[in-house]
Amino acid sequence: MKSYLYGAGAEYALHSLLILATSAAPVSVVDLARFQRIPERFLAKVFTRMKDATLVVGTEGIAGGFALARPAEHIRVLEVLDAVDPDRELFCCAEIRRNCALFGDAPPAWATAGSCRIDLFMTQAEDVLREFLASKTLAELVCEFGCKAPADFVAESSDWFQQRRAGRTSRHGRSTES
Repeated sequence: MKSYLYGAGAEYALHSLLILATSAAPVSVVDLARFQRIPERFLAKVFTRMKDATLVVGTEGIAGGFALARPAEHIRVLEVLDAVDPDRELFCCAEIRRNCALFGDAPPAWATAGSCRIDLFMTQAEDVLREFLASKTLAELVCEFGCKAPADFVAESSDWFQQRRAGRTSRHGRSTES
């Protein structure tokens, strides 16, 4: 079974932020979860982390929801990942270089002096990954998605969220206009 560096929270966050980046009005976590068919409670926890990291802002009330805290071109993918899955590392060195059967209980200085070469190699790889993720913005993801998705889908998605919002506000005797 595979183990992944970033979990479902990262995927849920990025997909949800793509929707917020193209939405004209705040979007509720309930609607985001239903639209994507993902667990609402888990998505709510993801949004709490993103709000704490000032990636999104929330508005309360029947017409409330979440919106981006700043323009998509100012939100780095790495910021999202760090907010949702903090303290992730590519590798954790356990210093097994000290454990060679030939060393007994006293590894020689040459074996343990300086940094573990494998740890250094993996740290460099992680630095390259983080640099790449920091170079990409949410706006770039929106653009790439826009190139893939048919215009009909984008319009239908927007309509779906608008209808959900209008349904909430009209049931409570409020105007659907904001």
